[in-house]
Amino acid sequence: MSRHRIIALILGMAASLAVLAVEWSGVLEPVEAVVTDLQMRLRGPQPADERVVLVAVDAASIDALGRWPWPRTCLAELVDRLVAADARVVAFDLVLSEATRSPPGVDLSGEDEALASSLAVAPEVVLGYFFRHRLPPDQREGSGGCGPAPLAGGIGECYAPPSAGEGSTATGPLAPWSVQQVLGGPYPVPQRPAVEANLELFARQVSAQGFFSHERQQGVQRRYELINGYRSRYYPALALAAVARFTGEPVSLRPYQGSLPEVRIGEQAVRADEHGRLWLNYRGGAGSFTTFSALAVLRGEVPATALADRLVFIGATETGIGDIAATPFGAEVPGVEVHATAADNLLNQRFLHDTALQYLVSLLALLLLGPLVALLVSVIDRHLLGSLAAIALVFSWPLISHLAFRTAGWHLQTVAPVLAGGVALVAALRYQVGTVEAHARFLRRAFQRYVSGAVVDELVRHPHKLELGGEERIMTVLFSDIRGFTTLSEGLAPEELVGLLNQFFTPMTRLVLDEGGTLDKYMGDALMALFGAPVEQPDHALRACHAALQMRAELRLLNARWHQEGLFEGRSAEIGIGIGINSGEMAVGNMGSDQVFDYTVIGDNVNLGSRIEGLNKLYGTEILCSEGTVREVEALEAGFDARTQTATDLGTVDLAQGLVFREVDRVRVKGKNEPVSLYELVGQRPLPAEIQARIETFGQGLAFYRRRRFHQAEALFLELLEEHGEDGPSRLFLERCRRYLDDPPPEDWDGVETLTRK
Repeated sequence: MSRHRIIALILGMAASLAVLAVEWSGVLEPVEAVVTDLQMRLRGPQPADERVVLVAVDAASIDALGRWPWPRTCLAELVDRLVAADARVVAFDLVLSEATRSPPGVDLSGEDEALASSLAVAPEVVLGYFFRHRLPPDQREGSGGCGPAPLAGGIGECYAPPSAGEGSTATGPLAPWSVQQVLGGPYPVPQRPAVEANLELFARQVSAQGFFSHERQQGVQRRYELINGYRSRYYPALALAAVARFTGEPVSLRPYQGSLPEVRIGEQAVRADEHGRLWLNYRGGAGSFTTFSALAVLRGEVPATALADRLVFIGATETGIGDIAATPFGAEVPGVEVHATAADNLLNQRFLHDTALQYLVSLLALLLLGPLVALLVSVIDRHLLGSLAAIALVFSWPLISHLAFRTAGWHLQTVAPVLAGGVALVAALRYQVGTVEAHARFLRRAFQRYVSGAVVDELVRHPHKLELGGEERIMTVLFSDIRGFTTLSEGLAPEELVGLLNQFFTPMTRLVLDEGGTLDKYMGDALMALFGAPVEQPDHALRACHAALQMRAELRLLNARWHQEGLFEGRSAEIGIGIGINSGEMAVGNMGSDQVFDYTVIGDNVNLGSRIEGLNKLYGTEILCSEGTVREVEALEAGFDARTQTATDLGTVDLAQGLVFREVDRVRVKGKNEPVSLYELVGQRPLPAEIQARIETFGQGLAFYRRRRFHQAEALFLELLEEHGEDGPSRLFLERCRRYLDDPPPEDWDGVETLTRK
C-alpha cells in the first residue's frame, strides 16, 4: 500500500476510535434517540392489536359524572360492567392508596367496600401503583443505610440491590406481587427507595399489581421499564403484569449474556435492554388503540362483543387529571396509551431489538466506516469523485439501519457510525487538500523561477500534466550564447562581470517566460530554454521563434544603454548573440538522483539545437533554426498540426505578420549522418525592401551553388555583398564557390556540407 493510503487508514481508524470514545461517554445518546424517533415516523403508523382496548376517563365522562376522582362506587360499577362484558383482564392506570375521605359526621367507607367487593368477584384485575424515585423528606436521613438523602433526581443509587435467587424471604406491602421466579442476579435494573401502594383493602382482592412510574428521555417516553427493584425483590410493570394475566403465563427473570437480565413471559423471552427496559414500538400517535368512553361503558352503550376477551386498560385521557406523554410521533399521548403500547409489543413480540447483538453490529459499522471512507477518498484519484463515493458510503448506513428497523425491528445505532464516517471524510479530505497544497507549493518552488506564472498556475490546477518520471514529447529547445563576451570580460572586475551577466540574463529570461517557455539552465554566458513542457503547447515552435526575435531586439537596447554608460569605452566591439532553435521529439522530466534532480530535456534533438546555436559563428548569423522548427511554424501559419496533419485550435496565423526564414545551408553535423537544413530567422513580415531583395538574391545563388554552377553562384554572392553590405552566409558561400572552382567536388556531391567540428 502507498504511504498516502496507509495514512488515510490511520486517519479513518483514529476518527472511529474518537467517536467511539464520545459514544461511550453518553453524549450521543440523546441524538440517537431522536434519530430513532425519526425512523419510527418514517415507518409510519401501523395497526394496533385489537385485543387491547382502552376505557377512557375523558371530557364527556367528567362533564357527566363530575370532577375526578369519582366516588369508589362509580369505579365499582365500571368494573362490574367490564366483568359482565367478559373482559378477560382489567388493568387500572391509577392507584388506590387512600381511603375515601368523609366529611365530618358522614361515613363513606361503604364506597370503598363496594369497590373491594367488585374487585373480589372480578376474575382478573391488575391494580397500578407507583414507585417514588426519591424518598420523602421525612424518610431520607438514615434510610437504607444511605445517610443523607440520595442525589437529586436519584433512583435509589445508594440502595443495595435485591438479593439473588428464588424464594427470597423479604417482605413488604408489595411482596405477594413481585416476580416469583428469579434465577441468578443481582441485576442492574432501577432500584427504588419508596412506593405509593394500594390500600390492602383493595390489594388483597386482585390477582396482580404492576407499577406505572416510568422515566422519560428528554421529555419523550421511549422506553418502558419492565422491572424495578424494591426491598430485595423485583416487581413487574403494569403492562407486563397485565399481559402475564392475559396469557396465563408467569413472569420470570433470569440471566442473559452474563449479568444482563432477561425477562420472560412463560417461555417467551422479552428483548429488553441491559436494564430491563423495553424500547416501545409505537403503533402511531394518540388514538392508535380502540378507545371507549367510561361514560359509554357505564351507560351500557358499548356492545359486550367489543369488550369480550379483551385486555382493558382504564385510565384518564382528559387534560389535567391524567398523565400525558410525548412520543416519537410528536403527539401528546395519554399515559394509559403508553401502557397499551407496551402490552401490544409484549403480546405480539413487536420488539425493537436493542441487545448486545445489535450493539455489536453497530460497533463494527462504527469501526469500519471511518477507515473505509478515508480509504475511498485516497484511492480514487479524482478528489470530487472520491468524496462523492465516500459520502454515499456514509449515508448508506442510515439506509441500512432504517431497513433493519423496518424489516426486523433492529435498533442499530445510526449517529455514531455516521459521525465516524463524517469525521474520517473531513480528516481525509483535509489531508488530501494538505497534500495537494504541499504538491502545489512544491511545483511553485520548483518552477516559478523557470516558467511563467500562467504555466505554474496550469500545473497547480492540473498536476497530472507534469510527468515527474519523464516522457517523450514533441517540443522545441532554444539555446542562446553571448558573442564577444570573452573579449569584453577581459578588462572587467569579477563583480562587474557578474553584474553584466545579470543585466543580460534578467530581460532575456523574462522574454522566454513571457512566451510561455521554461528556463532549463544557465551555462556560463549561455542560456537554455524549452517550449512545450511541462505544459503542452501546440505552438511551441512559434513561441520559441518569437522569443528569439525579442531577445535579439532586447540586446540592441542593452548595447545602446551600455554604450551610454561607457561600458564599451575604449573597445571597438559590443556584445552579440547567437541563438539556435530546434523542434522534435525529446525526453522531458525530472532527471538526476533521488536527492538532487533537475527538470530538463535530453535527446538527439536537444544536442542538435546546441550544435545549431554554435553554427551562428560559422555563418555569421544571430538566429538559426532547423527545418523541424520551420515546418512546425509553417504548419501553424497554415492552420494545421505538422505531425497529425489535423486542424489546430489556434486558427490560421496571419501570413502578412508571419515569420520570414531564409534557408542558409544543408549540413551534416558532427555525430549525425542525416543532413539537416538550416534556416536563418530573419524577422516578421513586412520586411524592408533591401532585406527582401537580399533574401531573394541569396536564394538564387544557393540554387546555382547546389547545381554545381559555381561561376553564376559566385557572381550573385559577390553582387549581394557589394550592393547590400556584409552578409555572413553570402561571404561563406562566396569562399566555397571559389574553392570548388579551384578544386571541384566529386561527381556524387549532393550539396550537403559535412561539418567536422561541433
